[in-house]
Amino acid sequence: MLKVLISYDMREGHEQEAQEYLVNKLAPGLAKLGFRVTEVLYTVWGAPPQITSGGEIEDIDKARSIFLSPEWEKLASGMDELTQNFKLRVVKTAHSQGDHLE
Repeated sequence: MLKVLISYDMREGHEQEAQEYLVNKLAPGLAKLGFRVTEVLYTVWGAPPQITSGGEIEDIDKARSIFLSPEWEKLASGMDELTQNFKLRVVKTAHSQGDHLE
């Protein structure tokens, strides 16, 4: 299993729009692609990122098929005006083997 982490900082004045996009577009769009967001963390104080969301995925091939797809690019581009420092990371869980997305 691999953990997928999506992190970003909401642009000032666009906080509500960013939250609505995540809930109404990004998470449902990812579900259609085969990835379910299982957690969303909000950093109240401390170092960024302000928002970190994520979930688990079976293997690197599934991660590649989702996160290198045109559908993902379209979903992610919807966050451009609402966020900054938008990042996607795929990391090993304690019981996974080392693979890379790219």
